[in-house]
Amino acid sequence: MVRFSELPPEFWREFKLWRIVRNEFSGLSPPGNFVGSFNYPYINVGALVNNDSEDVTILDNPEEWFRRGLTQWDIVRLRSRVILTRTRASIKSLNNPIISRVQELSIGRNSVDVEVRLKKLMLRALADDYHAPLGNIGEVKDLRITSNVSTERVVERLINDHDVDTRTAVTELYRSSIPVSRIQRMFAVGLLGDGRFRRLVPTRWSITAVDSIISDYLRNKVVDHGEVEQIEVHKMEYMGNRYFVILMPGPWRYELIELKMPGSVWNRDGNSPRVFTDYESVRDMKGYAESTGGAFYAIRLGILEYLNKINMQASVIAIREVTPDYRVPPLGIWQAREAVRNGMGVNARRFSSANEMINYVNNALLTGSLWLGHSRLIREFRNNLVRFLT
Repeated sequence: MVRFSELPPEFWREFKLWRIVRNEFSGLSPPGNFVGSFNYPYINVGALVNNDSEDVTILDNPEEWFRRGLTQWDIVRLRSRVILTRTRASIKSLNNPIISRVQELSIGRNSVDVEVRLKKLMLRALADDYHAPLGNIGEVKDLRITSNVSTERVVERLINDHDVDTRTAVTELYRSSIPVSRIQRMFAVGLLGDGRFRRLVPTRWSITAVDSIISDYLRNKVVDHGEVEQIEVHKMEYMGNRYFVILMPGPWRYELIELKMPGSVWNRDGNSPRVFTDYESVRDMKGYAESTGGAFYAIRLGILEYLNKINMQASVIAIREVTPDYRVPPLGIWQAREAVRNGMGVNARRFSSANEMINYVNNALLTGSLWLGHSRLIREFRNNLVRFLT
C-alpha cells in the first residue's frame, strides 16, 4: 500500500467528493465493491458509488479502460468520482444487511440505483499494485438498492448453487464470457463456491485468486497441445510498463522477471533496477509467487489465453520492465493482465536461434541484458540444447 506522503499533489487535487457530498444522497453503483485486508479477519467492505447520473459503468471496468486506451491520470480522474461506502465486519458476516446489499449489486452487469446514508465522508488513499486507486471513503449508515439488478442466468445459477466448488464456479463463469473483473468482484464478497466455506475475501486476494484459477484451467488445456516450433518474442507496452514474452520450444514452463527501474512506482529513490523473479516448472508451482505476487498470475493468464487460441504450448519467459513513466499512484495489476492478453500475437517476431533472440531482447530493453543473469529458464533451455546436440 502506498503511503500518503508518497502521493503527489495532483493526486489529492482530483479527489474532491469527500468535501462536497452530503451524508445522504441518491446515486449509482457501476456496480463495484471493495474489500480491505487491514485487520483481517475483521475488515472493511463496501459498495462503490457515484453521486451523479453520468455514465458510471466505466468507473470499475478495467477491460473497458484498456479498450479505450485510458492513461494513468485518466484512471485517477475516473476513480475520483467514486465513493467507497464501507462498513467494518467479520469475513463471515454474510448475513449483515448492508453486506447482503453489496453482494446483490455486485452481480449486476449494468449500473444499479442506490440510496446512501453516511456517518461521515473523508479522504483516505487506498492505492497498491493490485487494485485501482480509491480516495473518497464514507463510513456507511445505510445502503439501499432502488432499481432492479440485472445479471446473466449463469451468474444467478452459480451464486445460488451452494454445492459447487469455487474453482468450478469461477471457471464456468469465465467460459461463459463473464469478464474477469466481474468474477473477481463476485469472488470478493463471498458469492461463489461451497456454501460452507463462503467468506468475504480482500479485493487484492480475490484478484490474484481468480487470475490463478482461470490460468490453472487454461494451463491444463495447454499441456495437451503440441510445442511451438520456433522461438518467438511478443512485445507490448502500456502505461509505462513494457512486456516481452518469449515463447520457446518445449513443454509448458513459465518464468516472470520484473525489472523495476529507478524512478518507477516501486523503486522511486533507487539508483539501479530492482529485479524480482518467480518460476513455474513442468510439475506446477508449489505455493505462492512470493517475489512477483499478483503480476505472476495476471500475466500468466494472458499468455495462456494466447497459447490456447493457437493450440500450442511453450516454455515461456515473460519480462516486465517498469519504467519511470509508471509513477505514483499504482493503478492495479489489471493493467498487466489486459496489456498481455490483448497484446499477444499483435507485435511478434520469430528467431532461428536463442542467441539471435537474446540479442534482440537485450537491445530492446532499457535495462539491457540484466534479465539474462536472473533467468532460470534460459539456462535450462541452453542446457537442454547442449545435451540434444551432443
